[in-house]
Amino acid sequence: MKILAIGGGSMGRRRLRDLIYLNVGEVILFEPVPERCAETAAFFGVRGFTNFDEALAQNPGAITISTPPALHEGYVRKAMELGLHVFAEVPFVFTVEALTEIADKARSYDAVLGVSHTIRYYPPYRIIHDALKDGVIGKPLYLEYSLGNHLADWHSYENYRNYYASDVRLGGAGMDMILHELSPIQWWMGDIESVYARLSKVSSLEITGPDNHDVLLFFASGARGFFHHDVIERGTIGRHIRIAGEDGTLEWHQNLPTIRVYDGKQNREYPFDKARDWHTALEASREMSGILSRQRSESGQPPSAEAPSFTYESCYLREMRHFLEAAKGKHPYTMTNIKEELQTVRTFHAIVASSEMKRELSVEESLAKGA
Repeated sequence: MKILAIGGGSMGRRRLRDLIYLNVGEVILFEPVPERCAETAAFFGVRGFTNFDEALAQNPGAITISTPPALHEGYVRKAMELGLHVFAEVPFVFTVEALTEIADKARSYDAVLGVSHTIRYYPPYRIIHDALKDGVIGKPLYLEYSLGNHLADWHSYENYRNYYASDVRLGGAGMDMILHELSPIQWWMGDIESVYARLSKVSSLEITGPDNHDVLLFFASGARGFFHHDVIERGTIGRHIRIAGEDGTLEWHQNLPTIRVYDGKQNREYPFDKARDWHTALEASREMSGILSRQRSESGQPPSAEAPSFTYESCYLREMRHFLEAAKGKHPYTMTNIKEELQTVRTFHAIVASSEMKRELSVEESLAKGA
């Protein structure tokens, strides 16, 4: 099966790396920026195209889309016209209207529509999901979820002003990260019913759009929550998650190797190796260590001498393997689906509308108002 990888940026290069390693057929690249296309194609040893029609003329059986979020729709629509297997980064498409139409078509679509779900392979996220499902803290009542990373640190190799992350119209200014985090939150807590959001610009970053995002969450289950994301923090380490339930509290900070659970009687800690798919995660990490070591060697850098351990990069490898195996008919694409993605995109647009209207807004009301 020939695969067309769309996008030669940081995510596109990850996808190329993993597609080539998984070796299911020829991988070709479409990247409209000539210099980036030539550089990326040469680095990975693939054929590169700067014209989309020429790339499609190579008759791929599947495409992966790693472009700014606002640009996904055109590629998804064209791929579906041709009946191709499609994998796209979060969000699958950026607008509610387009994704609703795609969700309707998905019911009778014969090929795979692969919604990205990388973080569901992350051991702490799997542990949190399974702990809540197993009732470890009883009924979840309240969630706090926060993260922040300075925009200039996202791509150390390029000026933040020069790529999509600085422009809200392309899905930047942290909008893509809101979408990315909403997916696991609803995987754990169920659907969000309404939101009260404040998206604001508080820093001197030269971006179009907000840099600070605060959202009150109201879940269909009756639970409540608070979500914070920003692109202004320096020196912090990733996510901080706290979930209070009827019978206990679960907490994890990204600089900690364990998820902590308090139930009033004893404090328990769950290390990553308690994830039910830990052995698969570790094996994929070993594979990824080998891939990265070979890349360093081929680029003239000394290979790493570190012992293989868990690496988040393995989540991308597992995700792409799942997509390709589904495309080859080995199993259904089961980790997430278009229906769940539509709920995420609807919730995101309710957040944007709530901030503009300065009031609590239900997801259904935002749809009715065309927000």
